[in-house]
Amino acid sequence: MKRIIAILLGVCLAGSSFAQTLNVNQGSVTYAIPATQMGEAVVSGNAITIGKKTYNTDDITTITVDDSAVNDNSVAVNYNGSSAQVVIAGNIAHLVSAKVTGAHVTLLQSADATDEITYTLSGSSSDGSLYMNGKLKATFVLNGLSLTNPDSCAINIQDGKRIALVLAEGKTNTFTDGIKVADDGSDAHKACFYVDGHPEFSGAGTLTINGKVKHGFCSDEYCLVKASAGTITVASAPSDGFHIGQYFMQKGGTINITSTGDGVDVGAKKDATAEFNGQVFLNGGSLTINANGAASKGVKCDASMEITDGVVNVTCKGDAYYDTAEADITSSAALKCTGTFTMTGGNVTLLATGKGGKLVNSDGSVTISGGKISGAACGDMYVYSTELDTKAHAIKTDGDINIAGGEVYVAASEDDGKAFKTDFKLNITGGTLMGIGGKKSAAYSGSTQGSKTYTGVNVKSGATVSYDGVSFTVPSEYSNTDAKVIVSKPGL
Repeated sequence: MKRIIAILLGVCLAGSSFAQTLNVNQGSVTYAIPATQMGEAVVSGNAITIGKKTYNTDDITTITVDDSAVNDNSVAVNYNGSSAQVVIAGNIAHLVSAKVTGAHVTLLQSADATDEITYTLSGSSSDGSLYMNGKLKATFVLNGLSLTNPDSCAINIQDGKRIALVLAEGKTNTFTDGIKVADDGSDAHKACFYVDGHPEFSGAGTLTINGKVKHGFCSDEYCLVKASAGTITVASAPSDGFHIGQYFMQKGGTINITSTGDGVDVGAKKDATAEFNGQVFLNGGSLTINANGAASKGVKCDASMEITDGVVNVTCKGDAYYDTAEADITSSAALKCTGTFTMTGGNVTLLATGKGGKLVNSDGSVTISGGKISGAACGDMYVYSTELDTKAHAIKTDGDINIAGGEVYVAASEDDGKAFKTDFKLNITGGTLMGIGGKKSAAYSGSTQGSKTYTGVNVKSGATVSYDGVSFTVPSEYSNTDAKVIVSKPGL
């Protein structure tokens, strides 16, 4: 074998001026070496060294020469049913090792890598996966990949650095995970698509995630959806659609989430100095959420939430529930945050249909100074016992509600729900608003913009309510035969 390979190498090297690429094939893994990078092949015992990588002759299945082009710092993975083929560029052959079992691919990137590597994934398999481990930022191009892993997550990237996720234009990608959950306490199956690092989505293609076990998409650090991003759909998730550490920022693209848990759940890292820790920024694009589980939230974060642009549509169908661990009722909410809620722009449409559900539920103050927020909390009161219940309010906070600008059109349940529920101040200094509820909402006496209230209003499903030049068309899911209405606008 050693003598045969040495002769073949001699022939390949002699003809390298006429050929572009030497392919060293080891089963399902190919190292593609451009002729200009081959240099001298050194044979020693059962080892052959080409460039910076040494190959065991017993592992080599074939050596071929063709005119294919090779991009430096690139790895291509193509799935084909029950198998997968990996092609590694020659200049990083010594930095990336690959193992392929059927269509399950493991890529290990050496800590010695200094230049970013681009991994391009394509093809289809109903029994395949990708696992990558590295310590340097990397790019993954999703180039028409349909991948189902019956046992665990479809994609598992363990890197800890910036991971660029590029949805190739005109390409459709679909990931589905399996039914088994890791029982070793690891994070091996947190999500159908898991990234240990901070992912950044871009590219005009599409990605559909079918979560079958826990979260749809999960990252341990921040997640950025760039303005150039295409369409990302979480078609199902038994837990959260997007489960993010540190912060979530959407600048563009279209995100559609259907989940049993929260639509977007952003936690805070233990490191208090982490940038934007626990925050949500909705700065552009379109976000549509259907969160339908008990006590699910459309968007949940451990700190503040800021909306400056874009379109946000949230449907929250889950009922509230009694959490015995905390001895408290946990409310289902379309948008929920444990810090402050600040809105300066954008167009936000919310719908909460579960018992005790809310549109916005904040532990801190709520401030709206721009943009438009509209919707209805349609559910009945949630009653756990005669002493414990929670009502379907529209905007609820444990702090002040400050309306300084923009447009606010919200409706709360006729079952004692309030459009604006706070034990502190509903301070109106600007903007246009209409709030409809089963109980009356009253503005703070020190508000600098006037308001009026109306009682005994019969609001029919999908009807338009108009007072003082302010109109609000309620969702078809909402009705109230004895509504209390508050209206405010400049000059009133």
